Amino acid sequence: MRILPLITLTIAIAMPMGLAAQEQRGATTAREVLKAACERDARLIYRTGNTTAPDLREQMLAARKAYVRDCLVKGNAVSG
Repeated sequence: MRILPLITLTIAIAMPMGLAAQEQRGATTAREVLKAACERDARLIYRTGNTTAPDLREQMLAARKAYVRDCLVKGNAVSG
């Protein structure tokens, strides 16, 4: 009979800790959100496929990195 209140108390204590962990995991900074948006845009603009030549692929990946870098600079200038 004493085990039931103990289980109930344990669940009541553990529930908020689990919810707090979920909230912390979902918390992102504005820079992370901006970077994710810039990377998504760069992937859509500079798409590479399996049939892309290796030298062209390297150029596109370099252009993608440059795009993300410029996008982050512009985004920081607007927000900051």
